[in-house]
Amino acid sequence: MPVLGILPYLIIGLSILLLSGHALNLLQFGDEQAHQLGLPVNRAKTIILVAASLATAAAVAFAGIIGFVGLIVPHVMRMWFGGDYRRLLPLSLIGGAAALLVADVLARVVLAPQEIPLGIITALAGAPFFLWVLRRSKNQGYW
Repeated sequence: MPVLGILPYLIIGLSILLLSGHALNLLQFGDEQAHQLGLPVNRAKTIILVAASLATAAAVAFAGIIGFVGLIVPHVMRMWFGGDYRRLLPLSLIGGAAALLVADVLARVVLAPQEIPLGIITALAGAPFFLWVLRRSKNQGYW
């Protein structure tokens, strides 16, 4: 079973990420301030990067590249529930799964009995969302 093959990597990566919420919150302040608050910055960054890479690699190996889900869901969750990573990470996991379920249902229903590739559905939702985020950040003076 392919699921059993990726499960250890997914569990390890996601567990580490979910436990790293406090470190991610501190890293939002910048490296120097996070270090002053007692976070071993280089070690935390390395652990978070390896865990995120492990979880992402497992998910992509199993499901393939599903574009824009990683862009849309965390932004929406941050807008609705705030920027605390201890809450944002689990909500993004659940929201991403829900978004893919909705996209899959749409892909199967819109042109039934034919199926639209899931990447097309996520791109149709993601491209306008990406442009909206880009425009919003430009208007707020980030660029």
